[in-house]
Amino acid sequence: MQNRLREFTSHLALATSCVFVLASCSSSEPQSSAPSTPAETSVSSTSASATCADISGLSLDYTEISMAETVAPGAFSPPPNPMARPADYSGMPEFCRVAGSIKPTESSDIRFEAWLPTESNWNGKFMQVGNGGAAGSLMYGSMAEPLSRGYAVVHTDTGHKGTAGDFSWAFDAPEKLIDYQYRAVHELTVKGKAITEARYGEAPEKAYWFGCSTGGRQGLKEAQRFPEDYDAIIAGAPANNWGPLQLYSILALNSLGENGLPISKLPMLKAASVGQCDANDGLEDGIISAPQTCNFRPEALTCQPDDDVSSCLTEQEVSAAERLYAGIVLNDGTTVFPGSGFGSETDWGVYATPFFRIGTSYMQNVVLKDKDWDPSTLDMDADLKRAWAVDQGEMTAMEPDLTDFIGNGGKLLMYHGTTDGIIAYGNTRNYYESIIETMGQDAIEDSVQFITVPGMGHCGGGDGASQIDWISALESWDETGAKPVKLTGTKPGSDPVMSRPVCAYPQSVIYDGEGDPSSADSFACKDPS
Repeated sequence: MQNRLREFTSHLALATSCVFVLASCSSSEPQSSAPSTPAETSVSSTSASATCADISGLSLDYTEISMAETVAPGAFSPPPNPMARPADYSGMPEFCRVAGSIKPTESSDIRFEAWLPTESNWNGKFMQVGNGGAAGSLMYGSMAEPLSRGYAVVHTDTGHKGTAGDFSWAFDAPEKLIDYQYRAVHELTVKGKAITEARYGEAPEKAYWFGCSTGGRQGLKEAQRFPEDYDAIIAGAPANNWGPLQLYSILALNSLGENGLPISKLPMLKAASVGQCDANDGLEDGIISAPQTCNFRPEALTCQPDDDVSSCLTEQEVSAAERLYAGIVLNDGTTVFPGSGFGSETDWGVYATPFFRIGTSYMQNVVLKDKDWDPSTLDMDADLKRAWAVDQGEMTAMEPDLTDFIGNGGKLLMYHGTTDGIIAYGNTRNYYESIIETMGQDAIEDSVQFITVPGMGHCGGGDGASQIDWISALESWDETGAKPVKLTGTKPGSDPVMSRPVCAYPQSVIYDGEGDPSSADSFACKDPS
């Protein structure tokens, strides 16, 4: 049991960290809530590059620039942030660090930073990196890699201060909610491009988006609502099916613990599901690489009369597990959000932690405006209707018609780990299939791709080969037109280094039966049998 608890603790820590997943100026009076367009932002001069210090005097609509300073190579040290994931900044090159706030309404305070490489290091491109959970802070670690690759990279807190599971800032604050929903990202896209153009004396030749979880939702929202903002978008594990996802968070909270499935039994449940389905891909390696073929049922662990209840599941515990595998199912039998995939069970406990009860906080502060609302009173049908009525599609990013984005030459690369227990990979699969159903395979053939990562948790980690160079894959696709159909991932910390292909859906990673199981060369992307 101690080993199981240690395994769960390790998975919980990683999954939680992945959730939080990259001097004077003139400004106009706050504007209305209508989103800005590039034409609304003026750049004083684009004929010559500006020094870093010059950026502090740049005039942008309803924008205050509070800092523009040169940071020496390896000298950046981020301010304390309890939500930040560890990152190594020692290898970062010299850059111009710009900080400021965009205020399109009287209550808006969209804090941002722009990191601009030296002119000799700039690759001519612009990138914005996304947020996690409820946002509320700047995650500097997500900016480091794009900067080191030569990008002018920007990032925002989306207009408020808070932790990743907290929506208390949104209580009776409709403009701040709009900033979080979509406006902050779009505003920073416009202002960030203008800052980049001022710094280098020319507009960026390409604009890319990179985000996972909430960052994935933000990327999809950009493609759907502002199709001209980005040339190419990486959207990982997107939280785009917003209302049902928040209810799934509450379902997990209500299904775990004393009245449901003890968190201490999640490793046992995972071991059983992996044990039954692991070999379906031709190799027993602790990874379910063909999840479509897995038919595990938790009743297989039901306690018998003489069993030690610590090593089996009671009927109550089996029912709780079945609810989480099933997802959000309405009274008429409609599944509006898929259940978590097999092998993801140790991630479920994140939703039961006090600091990431995001669905409860969203219902209390945004939907019901009742801070005393008890999540145990959840009424799946009624509360989902309330959530949808309040959102009106503003947070949700499920629009399948990407005609305008694709018509502008846009590329959308989506990815998702198959053992993500925080946002089920089936949600991205369903959205991808809705795009095909709406637009047709031929219409999206060169523009939309969905890649699954066996064994990867939420935005990274897990038992699979989760370290994948998504940026290079997107660059190659955008520059050459060759759509990525198979990439190679590695497992951080493995010895020997384990590599695996990751495949475009609906193909799965299948072992050839003979080769080195630690090498990607021994696997192929095939349709699961």
